[in-house]
Amino acid sequence: MIDYESVLIKHKFKYKKALGQNFIFDDELLDGIAEAGGADGATVVEIGAGAGTLSRAIAKRAKRLCTFEIDETLFPILSETTAEFDNVQLFSNDVTELGIETVDMLVGEPYIVIANLPYYITTPLIMLFLKSELCGSITCLVQKEVAERICAKDGGDFGALSAVVQAVAEPKIVRKVKSWDFYPQPEVDSAVIRLDRKAGATLSDDLDAFIKLCFTQKRKTLANNLGGAGVDKKLLADALASLGFAANARAEELGAEGLRKLGAALGKVKE
Repeated sequence: MIDYESVLIKHKFKYKKALGQNFIFDDELLDGIAEAGGADGATVVEIGAGAGTLSRAIAKRAKRLCTFEIDETLFPILSETTAEFDNVQLFSNDVTELGIETVDMLVGEPYIVIANLPYYITTPLIMLFLKSELCGSITCLVQKEVAERICAKDGGDFGALSAVVQAVAEPKIVRKVKSWDFYPQPEVDSAVIRLDRKAGATLSDDLDAFIKLCFTQKRKTLANNLGGAGVDKKLLADALASLGFAANARAEELGAEGLRKLGAALGKVKE
């Protein structure tokens, strides 16, 4: 067992709020996250290695772990905390700057994502990996409210984020995590969410853009949101009717699959 506090003190590490550094040190919780993510025998990508606490839990199970960390002050700490594992590769890159094609090239084989994501970049990272050709699932810690929005099927919580994710993946909340399970302690509770890719589905830029356009003003009808973007209202009404929806339907009424089909019917999304 590693005494993380001693290691952090030895290397004079200081937490950086701007990087969303909130670490978990509970080995049982960390192992549960690695197991829930399906790390056993898999190639895993981790974003934000931190002190290597989750990295170790994953490395014990995985065939290979590619972990990305942008805080250089953590590199000597990670070298120490993951020293016993020969299946860990540390990359000092910001994946949002690399782009998903480069990340896929670096990993070079099908993989899954398991990560304690910094809150400030949760949604962009999820969207990035949903566009991957190689990523089969994403298991990550996010704010509880964000997890609930992603999993929402209808009602007030269902919006662009829910629809975009659900168009290409099946989301589920695996477990709730209290704020006091982190150090430093954040102001909100979290949840472990797992997104399993639908067979053959990849989030394209046109599908992403179309769904967001449908929710431009959530309370307005699709006719208003899409009409304002230049979509012919007669064509839209016909497409909605062919899917069994009224001409004055709102985006949330169609659900993720309905919106994908609508985009295809309008020629905005490639099948």
